[in-house]
Amino acid sequence: MRSRVAGVWSVVLAVALSHAHSASAQSAPRNWEPVTAERLLHPRDGDWMSYRRTYDVTGFSPLDEIDRTNVAGLQLVWAYSVNDNTRWVPTPVVANGIMYVAEGTGRVIAFEATTGDVLWVHERDYPDDVRASQAFGKARGVALYGDRVYWGTADSYVVALDARSGEQVWATRTGDYHTDGGHSHAPLIAEGKVLIGQTGGDTGVRGRFTAVDAETGTLAWEIYTVPREGDPGFDTWEPGPTPPLGGAPWNTISYDPELHLVYFGTGQPYPWAATLRGWGDALYTNSILAVDIDTGELVWHYQLMPEDSWDRAVFESMLVDLVIDGRLRNALIQTSKTGWGIVLDRATGEFIRAFRTSYDNLITGFSETGRPILDPSRVPTDADVDTGKSFEVCPFYYGGRDLNSPSYSPLTRYYYLGVNNTCMDVTFVSEPASSVGGGGYRGLRAQPKMVPGYDYVGEFVAFDPVTGRRAWSYRTESGAAMTAAALATAGGVVFGGTTDREFFALDTDNGNLLWKARLNGDVSGAPVTFEVDGKQYVAVGAGGRIAQTQFYARLTDVDVPPGSGAVWVFALP
Repeated sequence: MRSRVAGVWSVVLAVALSHAHSASAQSAPRNWEPVTAERLLHPRDGDWMSYRRTYDVTGFSPLDEIDRTNVAGLQLVWAYSVNDNTRWVPTPVVANGIMYVAEGTGRVIAFEATTGDVLWVHERDYPDDVRASQAFGKARGVALYGDRVYWGTADSYVVALDARSGEQVWATRTGDYHTDGGHSHAPLIAEGKVLIGQTGGDTGVRGRFTAVDAETGTLAWEIYTVPREGDPGFDTWEPGPTPPLGGAPWNTISYDPELHLVYFGTGQPYPWAATLRGWGDALYTNSILAVDIDTGELVWHYQLMPEDSWDRAVFESMLVDLVIDGRLRNALIQTSKTGWGIVLDRATGEFIRAFRTSYDNLITGFSETGRPILDPSRVPTDADVDTGKSFEVCPFYYGGRDLNSPSYSPLTRYYYLGVNNTCMDVTFVSEPASSVGGGGYRGLRAQPKMVPGYDYVGEFVAFDPVTGRRAWSYRTESGAAMTAAALATAGGVVFGGTTDREFFALDTDNGNLLWKARLNGDVSGAPVTFEVDGKQYVAVGAGGRIAQTQFYARLTDVDVPPGSGAVWVFALP
């Protein structure tokens, strides 16, 4: 293994054998202050050093230089085009005036955050067959701790880079990307551990979540998200053409430092359809898992969609204290593809209540314990396979929401989220045994369509998470799908973005449009805001041509530019 800095090859020590890497330094970074555990636990107002800024993943910034009275004056400061032009969902992180962005092609770029000058580029030399990894092309971010940048690679390594130079410090192999998937999402650093899940749920991977020592790269623990014979939950799988597979924990991680619990969601079972896979709840797919950070022991779980046949993957678990029925609850809010929001007690996993987020015709309600009650007319049986019988199910399998994260403001107490209203016509089919392990082994065929009677897809909504009430909603003139994560700030502004290139700022109180800009492509990433030398900036990635763009844009006749992704940075004059 080798690393190149400023054109000179040198040997770099690593924990595990890996491939060639390069980092080219183009200018000296500013003074560096280590990202301590205390800084991660209590970030300064101007920091954005992890994927959703804080362990509770509220995506809220206390910065208020940019506010509802002046946001209309936002101007472009700099922009930078990257290699990626498909499935790029970036979240920049910023520390000490340096911005770090990951590319799915295997690069991490460090920018001078105020000018866009490239400080260094680390490029991973992927193996020729890396496209066998479902993670290839989908790098969503990195994490910062100490003097290092941490990221998960498509060829299934956790890598530590020197944050000031881009040189590789160590690389730890976490699996075989041919059979175990790779890493597409940003890790979370907590208690000196690099926490990361792997992707691959669409290609027959057995889900696994890993903790690695941040200093040395040695494995601390790992947990599988689907059981083997003798494990708890194995009896929830009916014997089928494959052993229990899927449940990939590829998404955003949250952490409660008082409870010492790590929270992550899992994806759908494999194959997707129970008519092909076999019947049963299929634990621990489509679930929230709460895990002890010291041991990796599963403390509790909650399954959002038992016996799934529609790819109802689970996303981030937001940790917010809420007064519910006159009692302060340590709550967890989860919105997923189902078109519903779920509120749980984050210490115990107790179901508290549910609220609807987008159009859905599959779930008719919830039991007292939180199990979804499904409309039986929309659930297939074995007798429906290969008959051509069509089921209208809403939403489409990219969901009432997808990777676009919510944001919560402690000032308004609203939960902000871009939602999409869609349906699909589904037929259930058998699959040849030769398809096992491939992305097509699903047992269903589906096409997206508009909700009957709707002339729009996307809405940006402020929810009261206690009552589920919609406080307000915003739609663009085109009715295009919402694709960007939400970013709420103390300035009374919440940012979002759409598949038709609109990056917008709304009033957090009432949803009034305050500012918008047309970017180079779908606003595919998560907006972040940070402060350098007393000045506030807003950054976002666009042009990622993400999944809901490619499927939902056609519903509202939105043009999807074919160019590359770009990082955009704005500030007041």
